[in-house]
Amino acid sequence: MSQINSPQNPTPDNDAFLHLHRMSTTAGVSSEDYVAVNVTSVIAVLFGLASLLAVFNNIMLVFPVVGVILSIAAIRQVSNSNGTQTGKGFAILGLVLSGVITAGIFSIQAVQDYQRRTDEQALNDLCDKYSDYVTQEKYDQAYDLFDSDFKNRVSKEAFTAHLITLQHRPDVPPMTKIAWNGMADFHSGDNGAMSADAVIKVSYKGMTGDDREPAHFHKAGDGPWLIDDLSDQFPPIKSGQSQQ
Repeated sequence: MSQINSPQNPTPDNDAFLHLHRMSTTAGVSSEDYVAVNVTSVIAVLFGLASLLAVFNNIMLVFPVVGVILSIAAIRQVSNSNGTQTGKGFAILGLVLSGVITAGIFSIQAVQDYQRRTDEQALNDLCDKYSDYVTQEKYDQAYDLFDSDFKNRVSKEAFTAHLITLQHRPDVPPMTKIAWNGMADFHSGDNGAMSADAVIKVSYKGMTGDDREPAHFHKAGDGPWLIDDLSDQFPPIKSGQSQQ
């Protein structure tokens, strides 16, 4: 007697469900593992952006320095994560931002330092020329070292007469040396103009030591540095007086 097939004992021939393709037990579930974004790389980008603050104050250079350190650390962390972390692109971006901004700031400062040294040397040479012209009584040449504002206030004739008086005073010996003291407070103006507040040292024949007098210099655009005012040697005109 043949065995009767029953629902409890299906055979491969009559069970339709067995003819369906077998489905994975993990159907509907992604086979990709979760990859976390490296937090350090994100922070490195933020520090890279904050590096722009160093343009305004050298103290802020701490941002690009820290940004570079964090970027390098993040790159290593992602590389050693065996694929469980991402964010190397952020780390590289932070490294580029911090590095480029820092390099740019130092380049600008190097140019500014070079220009400052050039300006300081120009002030030193200007004072030396003025000293030589005054002590050699070349007053016309000395007058040419002053800017237009001074010349509008003091004529060449008054300038020459005043220096002759200063060099031949009965109670004060003649000036033998006029030199810049090496310090100046520079200011930038409109249209590339610059000015500098400084102090000159004036030595007198037969006297030890020197006098310290205020000096103001001016530079218009690409022009040379000129003397704008020596207030102790050429005091401001009082009301009712004229140096014309």
